[in-house]
Amino acid sequence: MTTNRQSGLTIIELLLVIAIVSIIGLMSASFYSRFLNQNTVENTVNQLVGSFRKAQIYSMMGKQNNTWGVRYTESPKKITLYLSENSGFDETFSVNNNITISGFTDISFARITGLPSAAPTITITGGNNNKIITINSQGVVSKTN
Repeated sequence: MTTNRQSGLTIIELLLVIAIVSIIGLMSASFYSRFLNQNTVENTVNQLVGSFRKAQIYSMMGKQNNTWGVRYTESPKKITLYLSENSGFDETFSVNNNITISGFTDISFARITGLPSAAPTITITGGNNNKIITINSQGVVSKTN
């Protein structure tokens, strides 16, 4: 006597697999979105800190016999490392539209001494991520969480 068995998936098994895959997909999308926000904030912080340090070094070296600074503009959102009175040496970096930078618009560094024109606390925000950059009166740039 032979029995004829058919193999395959039942509709319940198929619905279960679809539900599990959908749940995993939805969870991973939220994790990925949060990761992108954190990464964008961290990249902006690193770009800004690097620009401050570069401007200070250029000013201390007397590069192009002038002072250097960093400017942030809101529309369009960009960070500019600039040479006073000569825009031919500007380095401009765009900032993601989801990022908010507050606490400064323009800081220049004195020639030879490298002292900043201001000692701000700068906050970079993106989603639920906040990072803080401080520049003290001696020109030391530091970042904190």
